[in-house]
Amino acid sequence: MSKQKLRAIYKQLNDKIEDSKEAAVFEIKELKTDLNELQRHFSGRKKETDIQPDDVLRSAYEIASQMREIAKRREILAEMEDVAAEAEALEYLESRGAKLLTRPAGWHFQTAKERFLLHDEDAVKAAAELRKLLAAGKRLKRPRKKKAAKK
Repeated sequence: MSKQKLRAIYKQLNDKIEDSKEAAVFEIKELKTDLNELQRHFSGRKKETDIQPDDVLRSAYEIASQMREIAKRREILAEMEDVAAEAEALEYLESRGAKLLTRPAGWHFQTAKERFLLHDEDAVKAAAELRKLLAAGKRLKRPRKKKAAKK
């Protein structure tokens, strides 16, 4: 999946999370208003009220529903970010010549002089270690082209 599509999906999930937050805040304010009016009514400061018991229950249910939606969407977003990070790490490792070997198990990177065991299983951590190695100068050197023999 392209990065543009992933960004669009992330944006849509984040927008829906924000919409759910706004709806929950609205319901909290409505519930607070209703509870304040009920408190004034039951304490005797207000003689009559038009608040129905179901209004309080409905507001509480809506708040709980919005909280569940927010939690579910955050979980989906976190899973998608993990999968995207792993896919990007695998692509990076393979593009730099690292290989997943079985003995010793893990991601290996080999230069002309040395062999590095990057990480056992986690491709994201292995890619981070490879980035450190490459930043430190452990680059694969291309073999020099042999000059044509002079006749």
